[in-house]
Amino acid sequence: MMSSREIGPILRGIRTQAGRTRPEQAQVIEAHQDGRYFDPERIKRWETGERIPTKPDFDLIARSYGLPVEMVRDAVTLSRRARRLARLAPLIKQEEEEVDRRGFLSVAVAAGVASEPWGRLATALSGGRVDAEAVAQLERSTASMFSAEEHTPARLLAAQLSAHLDAITSVLPGAGAHQRALTIAAGEAAALAGWIHWDLGDFATARQYYSTASLAGKHAGHGAVNALTLGYASYGVDPAKAREMLSAAQEQVRGPGYATARAWLCAREAEEAAKQGDREGAIRALERATTAFDYADPDGEQAWMSFFRRARLGSMAVATYAMLEHPALGAAADETLTALGSDDTKVRVAILGDVATGYLTAGHVEQAVEIGRRALAATVETETTMGKVRLHALAEKLSEQNSVARSFGEEIRATLGAAS
Repeated sequence: MMSSREIGPILRGIRTQAGRTRPEQAQVIEAHQDGRYFDPERIKRWETGERIPTKPDFDLIARSYGLPVEMVRDAVTLSRRARRLARLAPLIKQEEEEVDRRGFLSVAVAAGVASEPWGRLATALSGGRVDAEAVAQLERSTASMFSAEEHTPARLLAAQLSAHLDAITSVLPGAGAHQRALTIAAGEAAALAGWIHWDLGDFATARQYYSTASLAGKHAGHGAVNALTLGYASYGVDPAKAREMLSAAQEQVRGPGYATARAWLCAREAEEAAKQGDREGAIRALERATTAFDYADPDGEQAWMSFFRRARLGSMAVATYAMLEHPALGAAADETLTALGSDDTKVRVAILGDVATGYLTAGHVEQAVEIGRRALAATVETETTMGKVRLHALAEKLSEQNSVARSFGEEIRATLGAAS
C-alpha cells in the first residue's frame, strides 16, 4: 500500500479534493505549460505509482498543483525509496536463506536497513566477526551483479547494487582477516554502480561511485579494480583523456589471469584513437586486443569480464574500422554478426548498433537498415543508453541515404524519443 506522503496519493488527493477528473487536471497542467498537450494517462501513472515523476517534472507539478517544490521533491524521494524496497524484497529473502547469522546482523537485514543511519549503527555495534562463508557469499553476490547487468534494466540493478554495497559496508567493521577480500568486492560493485548510473544519465552519481571504487582498489592494493573503473569511466570523457585512462588501466592488468580485461581495454583504446583520427594508433591497439584475446578465458577470469566475448571484440573492431573507413570493415561486420548469439542482452545491443553503423559506412544500406531494426528492438527491450547513443548516431547517417533509410532514421528518433 502506498504511503499518504508519497507523491501519488498527494497528487490524487489534491485532484479529487478539487473535484477534477484526470482529463480536467491535465487541462490545468496544460495551462501552466503554454497550452501544450498533457496526457491524462500520465497523471494516472503518477497517482497509481506506475511511474514516478522525474526532476524536470517537479516545477510543473508544483505550479499546477499549488505545492512547494521541496514538498514535491521529498514526496518523490519517499516514493522511490518505497519502490526500491518493494523490488528488493525477493533479494532480501534469498540472502536471508543463504547467509548464516553468526554473531552479527545478517547481510539480508543489512541490505534492508543499512541505508538508514540507525541501521548502519546497529550493525556496526553488533560487534560480530565475519566468517569465510559470509565473505564468499558476498563475493558471489558481487559476481552475480555483473552477470545480471547484461539483462537487468539499469534502474532495477541500481537499487540492487545500492543494497549490496550497504550490506558490505555494514559488515566491514567485523571483517578482520577478510577485510581485503570484501574491500575488493565493494570496489568492483561500486565501479559497476558507476557504470549503471552513467547508463541512466546520472553522471554526477556515476563519478562519485567511480571515485569510491578507485579508493577501494587503492586500499586493497588491487590494481584490477582501478583498471575496471578506468575502463568504465573512459566512456564519459573526451578521446584524449580516455586514451590516457585506458593506457593507465592496461598497466594494472598485466600478467596471467587478466587477458580478457587487457583485450577489452586495448579495444577501447582503439575506439578512442579512431575518434581522434589516429589510424596507426588505433590499428596497433586493435592488434594488441586481438592478441590478448587469443589467451583470454572470459568465464575463468574476473567476473566483470564475462560479457567480453568474441562478438563484442568484433563489434569494437567494426566501430574502429568504421571511423577509419578501413577496407576490412565489411568482412569484420560479417564475421561479428556470425559470432553473435541470440540473447537480448545489453552487450548484444551494442554489437548490433556497431555492426549496423559499420554496414552503413561500408555502403551496404539495406543490411544496415536490417541490422538497425534488430538493434532498435533490443534497445527498447533493454533500456540501455549505449544502444540509444549508437542508434541516434545511426539515424544521423541514415538521413543522408535513400528514402527507406531516411524513413528508418525517423522511426529511430520517434521510438527512442517515446521510450526515453
